[in-house]
Amino acid sequence: MKRLIMNKFFRFMTIGLILCIVFVTGCSKGISPKLTNTIKALKFEDIKSAKIESGSAGAITLRNYTFDLNNSEHTKVIKDVIHYLNSAKIQGNEYKQIIANKGSELPYLILTLKDGSVIDIEYAIHDTVKKNSDGSTERAKNLIQNEVTINIRNSNEKSIRILSPEIKKLIDSGYKDIFK
Repeated sequence: MKRLIMNKFFRFMTIGLILCIVFVTGCSKGISPKLTNTIKALKFEDIKSAKIESGSAGAITLRNYTFDLNNSEHTKVIKDVIHYLNSAKIQGNEYKQIIANKGSELPYLILTLKDGSVIDIEYAIHDTVKKNSDGSTERAKNLIQNEVTINIRNSNEKSIRILSPEIKKLIDSGYKDIFK
């Protein structure tokens, strides 16, 4: 009888220990996968140059708008962008783009850092493919409202999407007021 009680005790202890290990392991790994991408905290002092490319026609850029970092109005805009980047909520990784449509690229902001890094900030786009009844397909690019995509050139980091209506507004047409 004493042996039976000891066997039950060890079974309960073993099961309890296993459940504790599973619980602790599960908590440490998290329930859902987390983004590995984080936005490096930027400072204005990190910026070497900033410009907006307004789009392109094939391989030709239509127009560049370069920020003058000695101009107080331009400096304020870049400082605001840095603030928005540092405080933005990450929405996820960039959606895979189906096809690069050269000739109709949308404007985007380019920040060149003093360490040589280049950050592209552009519209967040979700490509969709619609299959027609005749078997053909149509591709469409859909802008994601209030989000932008951040890509660090020559980096192993995946592009990420952030919620930033302020930066999207600047890229959309806000820069036109700055470069009159």
